[in-house]
Amino acid sequence: MNAPKNEIRLARLLALVRGYSLKFPDGFDDWLVGNLHVYLAFEAEALSVAERREHYSARTIIEFLRHHTLLAEAGEGWKLDNDMAPGLARLFAAAHPRHGALFEFRERQKAAA
Repeated sequence: MNAPKNEIRLARLLALVRGYSLKFPDGFDDWLVGNLHVYLAFEAEALSVAERREHYSARTIIEFLRHHTLLAEAGEGWKLDNDMAPGLARLFAAAHPRHGALFEFRERQKAAA
């Protein structure tokens, strides 16, 4: 995908993040700006899974991406923060309502004071 298409895609995804009713992790929109390639890879895998399954784990896709990039790229592969997995799943559900039930969503727990 070329740069102008990526910019348009990013703008659409950010609009979903900011307008969607499900809660995204704090700072997810900022994270997405620097990691669009991660979301696009997650989305591609999730769409592939959605053709075969009704429900799946976002964390399993994250682990697959970690493994795949470790083998495919020089160095250590992608650094994927587990805290972003719920955001990736929620963004996928917002971008692809037809597959919105692929992932199970839980309320985020607030840390005890």
